[in-house]
Formats: sequence, C-alpha cells, structure tokens
Amino acid sequence: MNWIYRGRCWKFGDNLGIDGDIMPLRFALEREMNAEVLAPFLMDGIEPGFAAKVKPGDIIVGGKRFGQGNPHIQGFLGIQGNGLGLVAVSIPRGSLRNAVNAGLPFLVGCEGVGDLCETGDELDVNFETGLFRNITRGTEHQYDPIAPELRAIVALGGWKESFHKRLAETAS
Repeated sequence: MNWIYRGRCWKFGDNLGIDGDIMPLRFALEREMNAEVLAPFLMDGIEPGFAAKVKPGDIIVGGKRFGQGNPHIQGFLGIQGNGLGLVAVSIPRGSLRNAVNAGLPFLVGCEGVGDLCETGDELDVNFETGLFRNITRGTEHQYDPIAPELRAIVALGGWKESFHKRLAETAS
C-alpha cells in the first residue's frame, strides 16, 4: 500500500455529517457498499460535483467531528473510492472505526491542521508516519499516525480483507 499521498487540499470545516453532507443518506438506507458506486456522490450535500473535481492522491482536511451522526460506512467508502486521503482534527468513535473498515488512509487528532492549509494548496501527507507537508507554503508538521494495529487493517484494504486473511490463517 502506498501511504504517501501528494495532491490538492480540499478543506472543510467542523461538524460534517456522514449522512447528507459527506454522502447522501439514501446509500446507507439502501446498504450500498460498492465504493465505485458511492464515489461520484462524495460531498454532494455541501459541494455538488465535488467528486468530478478531485483526483486520486488529493487530501480532504476536516475539522472537528468529521463524519458525525449515525456511523454509516458509505461516506468513507466514497472517499476511499475516489483515491483520497483524510486528515481531521477529530472523528467520532463510530466513524473512526468505519474509516478503518473502509481501508481509508487517515490521520486524526490533528489539532490546528486547518491553519496549515487552504483548499487548492498542494499537500504531501505520509499516513504511515504522520508527516503533513504543505508544498505550497513550504511548511511541515508532525502528527501521530493511527495505531499500528489499525494501519494493518487499512493496509489490507479494510475489514473485509482483514477478515478473510484471519479466516485463511485459522484454516491453515
């Protein structure tokens, strides 16, 4: 897995809801789990057409409580389906689990990250080490990466792949 993302910053504020802001609620109700189906609808609730603007390697920078509300996985699958990374000040516990389950590279607990960048800045983020670099501004900041146990699940591609690996290991 490539843990280093280099791309455009897409900065959002605090309190983005997983349902409605990040991903339309209908996908949770329909139990849609295909990242390719979800990807085109990412952030439609706050920035229609967002998915058509992003490129793999771009990074979403979120504020406090990114993905608040009912802990549905669809929004994180949409982020992963677009090939994006996520850096946030905070993510509610249920949504944090879903970010891991979706196989999404992310950093959380990134106090002050909103002051380090603006939408359009070129960023270079190492999700394995926590190094956050703003190429446009020529600055860098070190954050703590997620725990190695969680990174291992993300590296496999999420919960499903992790489950299949564990199942295969117990069958041996």
